[in-house]
Parts: sequence; structure tokens; C-alpha cells
Amino acid sequence: MPVHNGDIEGPHRGGVLMIPGRRRRAGAVTAALVLLVTGCGGSRPADVPERPVQGNVLDAAEILTPGEEKDLDALIERRNSTTGAARVAVLTVDGAGGSIEDYARAVATAWQVGDEGADNGVLLVADTGERELRIETADGVREAFSDDDAEDVVEDVLEPAFADEDYARGLTEAVDQVYLYAEGSEPEEEPFDWVLFAWVGGGIALLLSAVIGWIVADSRRRRRRADEELRAAEESDPDLRLTEEQRDAYRKYRYSTRGSDAVSNPALWLPLYVANPALYSGGTAGHSSGSSMNGGGGFSGGGASGSY
Repeated sequence: MPVHNGDIEGPHRGGVLMIPGRRRRAGAVTAALVLLVTGCGGSRPADVPERPVQGNVLDAAEILTPGEEKDLDALIERRNSTTGAARVAVLTVDGAGGSIEDYARAVATAWQVGDEGADNGVLLVADTGERELRIETADGVREAFSDDDAEDVVEDVLEPAFADEDYARGLTEAVDQVYLYAEGSEPEEEPFDWVLFAWVGGGIALLLSAVIGWIVADSRRRRRRADEELRAAEESDPDLRLTEEQRDAYRKYRYSTRGSDAVSNPALWLPLYVANPALYSGGTAGHSSGSSMNGGGGFSGGGASGSY
């Protein structure tokens, strides 16, 4: 049948008249609009929240009671006052959006978790909206607290606790284990049951006496070792003259820092102490508030993620 002037010429496909070029352009425009509206097919990452005005815990998802949040922050402050091996912060959020690894790294970097120059920061992130978990570690802490260790904490502590909605216990145990690993120790596979000793008063008294005795003996032993190191360093280098304050700071440093990376030569320790007294004194100078956010950085992707 001949085509009249009022008809549109064009190829047919499956019985449908196709208009070359025009339909392809319309399809491209439609696809572009869809991508624009949907954000290129992916979810938009949530904004990085402001770090806590006080403390080291931001419970944006509101899964902790005020008392639980206070106790968790007190644990972090207490551990920060006794060790420089790690600085831990905690964030809960209801929907991080996108990759939780990218989000955790952005938050840890923006919050400056860790001590400046030490790269010892660790950020725990719990996304209750997506039911995802992340431990983000800075480069300096990964030698003692490896990615495998972080994965164990996520799988053995955080995931089961969050699956049971026991959020405070999961975060508390996870924070405690991070510090243990960072200090060169490991958590006990089966926690000691102190309740049993409540029935035996004499046993408790004996145990406390033994612990106190060990602490006193350990303190004296480590002080003697530090004094021997000071004496040996001054004998080998007559120009090395430490003030009494510096000698005391070195003793505290050697008592609190016990890992294989501890500096055991006072001559090498002194310039590090002068540059960063808070990190190389073993005390709480510069960290009286117990803050974990002290200009840290070095977050290049270490840690582990999980879901529940």
C-alpha cells in the first residue's frame, strides 16, 4: 500500500513504527533524568556529624541511655589516662548512607581521632539504619591492633551483642578489647566469673592482697629498671643531663609503655618527650579531659566491617 503524505515513513520493528534518532534522543534524556533524580543509582552518603563537644561518644542513633553513654565515655577516658597505645571514639548513626568504610574514614579524619603525630586513633561506628558495623583504625595503631584483630572484635563482640539489641554491652566490651590489643595483650576467651568469689569473703581478701602485692612489686621492679637505664645512658653520654622532672617522666613512661615498640634508651626518648610530652611521659599531661580527639590522622583504610 503506498504511503500518503499524511503518513510517517520509517522502519518498523515488531509491528511498531520507529522514528530514527528522535526516540534514541528521548531515551537518553529520560535515562539522564533518572540518574539525576536517583543520585546515579547509589544512596547519598550522610553528612559527617560534628564531633562531641564533650567526651568521646556521639550516640546520634539514640540506642544508649544517658547513663550507658556516660559509663562508656568514662571507660574511654580512664583508659586514655593510663596508656598512649590507642585513642578510641564511638559513633552511632541511623543511616550512614553509601559505604560504611568510606563514612567511618571521613568521620575519623574530620574528628581527628588520635594523638597528633602518633596515628593511634580508632573509631567504632554502628549504623543501626543499615545494621552495619565498622572499626576504623589509623596506621600507627595497626601494628598492635591488626585488621584481623579488628575483625575478631566485630564478629565476636559487636555483631552478637547488636543482634541481641544489647548495644551498651557490645560497645563497652569492644572498646575494652581495642585497648587490650593496642597494649599488646589479648582478651580472655572465657571471662573470669567474679560472682563466684562473692560467696567466699576470705578468698576475695586473699586475691585482693595478692593483686596489690603484685602491683607494688611490679612498680618497684620497673622503677629499678628505668633507673638502671637512666644511669647507663648518662654513663655512656656524659653530656646527657636530665632534670628531675624528666627523669620522673621517663620512669612513668617506662611503667605505662610496655610493648615491643617502647623506647628504652633515655637518650633516644628525650627528644621525643620534648616534642610531645603527653605521648612520652606516661602521664595525663595534655589529656586531662581524657579526649581521644587530639589532632590525629593517618586513616588510610585499616580496620574491619560487619553486619548484624
